[in-house]
Amino acid sequence: MNARPDHNPDQPPATDSPAYVRVRGVRTVLGGKTIFDGLDLDIPRGKITAVMGPSGTGKTTLLRHITGQLPVDAGEIRVDGRNLAELSRNQLFELRETIGYLFQNSALLTDFSVFENVAFPLRQHLRLPEEIVRNIVLTRLQAVGLRGAAELMPAELSGGMARRVALARAIVRDPGLMIYDEPFVGLDPIALNQVLKLIRTLNDTLGITSVLVAHEFAAVRRAADWVYLIAGGKVAAQGHPEELAERDSPWTRQFFGGEADGPVPFQYPARDYAADLGFQAGGA
Repeated sequence: MNARPDHNPDQPPATDSPAYVRVRGVRTVLGGKTIFDGLDLDIPRGKITAVMGPSGTGKTTLLRHITGQLPVDAGEIRVDGRNLAELSRNQLFELRETIGYLFQNSALLTDFSVFENVAFPLRQHLRLPEEIVRNIVLTRLQAVGLRGAAELMPAELSGGMARRVALARAIVRDPGLMIYDEPFVGLDPIALNQVLKLIRTLNDTLGITSVLVAHEFAAVRRAADWVYLIAGGKVAAQGHPEELAERDSPWTRQFFGGEADGPVPFQYPARDYAADLGFQAGGA
């Protein structure tokens, strides 16, 4: 478990350099619905920052903003000091090549072996001798404990193994920023523990900056240095996982306690229940 840092409890842990990702005043409207309305947050370098929140609050939309797939309607996002809105198409592609992305469904290429799945980004973007490709791929597979599975096909892998292969592929080009989109979904307790340890170990040994989107707070508190709880288009709460779990606010009580009643309504807005069922006022 991470030690509680000595800093302002409402500010992310300090580092020696500016935030890797800086989000300021972001407003996003999709299909007439306001997703973000003045969102501000920082992703500190070399740390694991978790983004949590109720379903539909824009967590995946935030990842699309950070990777430049979806422009914001207002505000500014800087990644590694670069304003995404000012980048040309080629500059944006270059930036994306410094970002590793672990998809929640692993997204392995089913006709490729484990080795070729991990080698794919190298073959697509770089011209390297086959010996160097082999050494890089085997090194990454060794890091996730699957060097011996290099010749297996995706259909032969368990869910946890597939997630680890996807992680090896995501780090094969030494990304500066690593994004994990729901990495714990569908994992059994053993596989979950393996993936948790890998995320923490890779971040510490490679110095990667990580953004972790997840719903499982018990897992997040074991891996993350900082947590943002997003709701209502803004940051509803933030802090070190242990501090955040202890805070007595309506948002943290509902989200971390799983309560139906709170700032996020359980019932979708509807007409009067009795009227929908056909009961008349004062009737049986």
